[in-house]
Amino acid sequence: MQTLFACVFFTFFSVLFTVSFSSYLQAREASEKMPDLTFSNFFSDGWKFGSWEEPAEEPDQAPRFRLLKIPATVFEREVRMNYSFTNNGNRGNLDEHEWEFEFEMPVSRRLLIEVEPSIVSVFPHNNDSHSGFGDTSLVTKVILFETRNTTLISILGTKFPTGNKDLELGSGKTTISPGFGLWRDLGRRFALHSFLGFDIPAGGATDADPDVTVNYGAALTKTLTSKDTPLFGNFTVFVELNGISSVGSHNDATAVSILPGVRWKLGHEFWLMPGIEFPVTERDEFENRIWFSVLKDF
Repeated sequence: MQTLFACVFFTFFSVLFTVSFSSYLQAREASEKMPDLTFSNFFSDGWKFGSWEEPAEEPDQAPRFRLLKIPATVFEREVRMNYSFTNNGNRGNLDEHEWEFEFEMPVSRRLLIEVEPSIVSVFPHNNDSHSGFGDTSLVTKVILFETRNTTLISILGTKFPTGNKDLELGSGKTTISPGFGLWRDLGRRFALHSFLGFDIPAGGATDADPDVTVNYGAALTKTLTSKDTPLFGNFTVFVELNGISSVGSHNDATAVSILPGVRWKLGHEFWLMPGIEFPVTERDEFENRIWFSVLKDF
């Protein structure tokens, strides 16, 4: 419990300090034209409260937006519902439905705060089903570098064990997750997303849990239509490759999956994004996983 309190306090204090300190930093914020965010102006530009705007999208440029499973490598101001159905999960022992609700709010051009509560339904093949709250994540993101073609962000997430572990609705442990994400426009409306992060147990871990779980992923996207195309704005096809490697457990393992999907703007800033995930290694971990997201930008 003390570890959980310390994690909450540290996260809250970090956000409060950054927002408070922005009054000093914003004195050097450019007023006529937003400058690129770079390492050299990290402490002077981009911290003005409420200054975030969606970067302009030029006709030959790939749009900046998040995909399905790979952590977000760009900023968006949106509410989002992620649904996933895992078929024959936990090595064929159960099916699982998960609804994850996300609220993402850029506080400034540099800082974003994200909250992710979830609801989980588990259907064991030889037992009673269970439904309830899953684990909840609080995420802060800071842009380290952003130009017309590149965004590099640092991520610090904390997952709290609000789900019941005994009913397989949660992990039963608090996890700190630092990481880095990169988005890169490759030209001709192609883009690359990549991510590297670490899950570090901070409380509630057992001897069977790994000391660190390494998460990594990359995705290639291709946008086929313009943003103002009726019903199919910025229609984008993508393929994600995601991996997880556990380190420091009795049975270190690596699991890699591939996730093709599409994303498009339906209208009135609503977006749809379906996809289906297949394991590449550890194929007995699950058979497949269906993803579907509904997003609303504001």
